[in-house]
Amino acid sequence: MRSNKFLGSIRSRMVAIYLLVTTVALFAISFMISGLVESFLVTQRTERQSEETMRLALELTQKLDAADAEELYALILERAQTMGGRILVLDQDAIVRADSTSFYNGYQMPYREVRDVLVAGKQSSYGFHRIDREAEGDGGIWPRADQMVWAVYYAAPITSEGAYVGAVLFSTLLQDVEDSVTDIITKITIAFAAVALIMAVLSFAMSSVVTKPILELTNAIRRMGRQGRGVRVEVKGSDETAELGRAFNRMSEQIEAHDRVRDEFVSNASHELKTPLATMKLLSESILYEEKPDPALMKEFFQDVNHEVDRLTRVITDLLRLVQIDETESELEPVPVRLDEVVRRVLDRLRPLAEQKGISLSGTLQEATVSGEAMRLEQVATNLIENAIKYTDAGSVAVRVSVDGTEALFAVADTGIGIPEEAQPHLFERFYRVDKARSRGTGGTGLGLAIVERVIALHGGYIEVQSKLGEGSTFTVHLPLQKLDAEKGEAE
Repeated sequence: MRSNKFLGSIRSRMVAIYLLVTTVALFAISFMISGLVESFLVTQRTERQSEETMRLALELTQKLDAADAEELYALILERAQTMGGRILVLDQDAIVRADSTSFYNGYQMPYREVRDVLVAGKQSSYGFHRIDREAEGDGGIWPRADQMVWAVYYAAPITSEGAYVGAVLFSTLLQDVEDSVTDIITKITIAFAAVALIMAVLSFAMSSVVTKPILELTNAIRRMGRQGRGVRVEVKGSDETAELGRAFNRMSEQIEAHDRVRDEFVSNASHELKTPLATMKLLSESILYEEKPDPALMKEFFQDVNHEVDRLTRVITDLLRLVQIDETESELEPVPVRLDEVVRRVLDRLRPLAEQKGISLSGTLQEATVSGEAMRLEQVATNLIENAIKYTDAGSVAVRVSVDGTEALFAVADTGIGIPEEAQPHLFERFYRVDKARSRGTGGTGLGLAIVERVIALHGGYIEVQSKLGEGSTFTVHLPLQKLDAEKGEAE
């Protein structure tokens, strides 16, 4: 089933919403205006005609007493024409004494307005009646009404010496008021239709201002799907659409950076795996094509092959560790870990390596509990302390664990060869080596510090390095203390 492209666009939806809101608002305004106008006109009309009916009742008092039917009829006929309605004169029993249309003479009028005056003793009364000619037949005060219309009945008492002797009933149609209101509504509707049309045109034109950046962003996303990288959108202003454009540009930059890192990673990994393989192939061919190999030489070749296999194994192991850290980042299950105990175990394990090189390895360990995984924190400690020993030819390696506020500090300081200042910002990049020849000679893969940084970040911490060429280096790890331990330190 194909969807309507126009109705499915944001622009058409915005126009439809504007029109809907405008139409509802104009309809409500039209309803209120028509109601107010009708109420005003009806109130003004009823007040004026009610007063005229009361004055007519006073004028009819002497005529009713005189009982001159012809004079009474002539008077109400004249007043009916002047007041624009129909007049009935009733006695105290609500029987018609005179009718300006000479139709209801002798009939009794059972209307509420008449009862309010003759029975309830009110000074005046009026009410609205719906006249249906077909339903009433020849009955009703307006027997000649040719359609269903609204009429108003006014009643006022005729008094003589303070006593009610009758009443006057004046009826008139409200159709002119209804026609006026209808005419007003018609004009308002035409005006509002014109306003709605103008709003439609303006909203359609203005909506392009909002939808144009979205369309540009959509096209940019499509280009990114084809090109893969290098796509940007022009951002103007500071509204939500502009912020969306900036977010897209940031995302595009991050994707490009991720692609560069991936390409570099693949290239470096390929190189690191290719080098020991090429070396092993060369050594194997040397042995293979040697007619009378010297056992001592063969042993040396096999030792070299074994060294390259170990080197290849370390590279693959470190690569797998990086992949595992990236994949299981959200699966970390932290538990309270004594950082000082983890470091102490690593020191005990690496002390023979330091003694073998004639290096002093010391540790100052303060009790510190962090939240994390002991195995991964042990990897961090092993890598940093082992690196310090490897790159220190003479002198000492000092390890310290301390508490500073809400942080646990793990520092490894050596008196080794140091790190050039220009190389320090790149230390934690994958496969980066300061001295490639020395790193390969010591079995380095260029991935250890990258793993260290990822594990520390996974635990909510960070690592700093301070180094001076020829004087040594200090790596300091900052980890947040386990919450209960931090509160205890603050209390002390």
